[in-house]
Amino acid sequence: MNKTLRRCLLPILLGCSGMAQASLLNADFSQGYQHWQAAVSWTDLQDGSSATESGDLFSTYPAAFSQSGSSVTLSTALQAQRELWSLLMYQDLQLNTVGAGKALWLQLDIQAVLSSTDDFYFAQLRDLDSNDVLDLSAGGRFDLTAWIGRNLTLEFGVQDNDFVLGDTLTFGQLQFDTQDVPAPASLLLVCSALLLLRRSAPTKGAQHHG
Repeated sequence: MNKTLRRCLLPILLGCSGMAQASLLNADFSQGYQHWQAAVSWTDLQDGSSATESGDLFSTYPAAFSQSGSSVTLSTALQAQRELWSLLMYQDLQLNTVGAGKALWLQLDIQAVLSSTDDFYFAQLRDLDSNDVLDLSAGGRFDLTAWIGRNLTLEFGVQDNDFVLGDTLTFGQLQFDTQDVPAPASLLLVCSALLLLRRSAPTKGAQHHG
């Protein structure tokens, strides 16, 4: 199989998501891979066949998925003469609403090891209806307030394109929290101005003497 064909299969993997559920379930992987789904593209070295599978594949391809505490590692690998060269792990969801004046944030850690620049990885939040994407591949903190109420999928993937397996993507420490939204600086200026005007206004009934 050539590199061109390998690169063309990524859209197939990204099309595996289905209906979104409320909230992200099992974010800390304390229940193993429950509520998560996977997609795997492989090539058989013996007969040259290839396929893309999706679903609960974690026990089927243990060489591709491993868990350590609250983190998961995706690895392009050789298993039973199959090159597992394109991997996706995802969960469909809707973000829970937060109160007025609150913002919803996501914190996560990302680490990738690739054998060449031909290989790549991604971590993203994607709108299932509009296909809008929030890139999470750098890890860190992200404001998700604008994504509340939308049908979403949270996706992590790694793909080998140079025919050297062993590329890895590790992600975890997924934490959601809410914070107060700070008042805009312009609003603070307006409030300060109104307060000054109120203080400088003459008191009702005041008399001026010549």
